[in-house]
Amino acid sequence: MDAAQLAAEAAARGDKAGEAYWLHVQKVVDQAPPLAPAQVSRLRVLIHGDVEPHAEAA
Repeated sequence: MDAAQLAAEAAARGDKAGEAYWLHVQKVVDQAPPLAPAQVSRLRVLIHGDVEPHAEAA
C-alpha cells in the first residue's frame, strides 16, 4: 500500500487531516533523490542480514 492509496482511504472516510498527511508524505517521497548504489548495497545488507535464530545459552 502506498501513500496515494492511504490518502484515498482517508478521503473515503471523510478524514481530511489524514488525507492531507498522506498526500504530504507522497510529495516528500517523490522529491527525494534516488539512492546511490552504495546506499542500496548497505540497505540490502541490513535487510538480509543474519536472519537465523540464535541458540540460547544453557
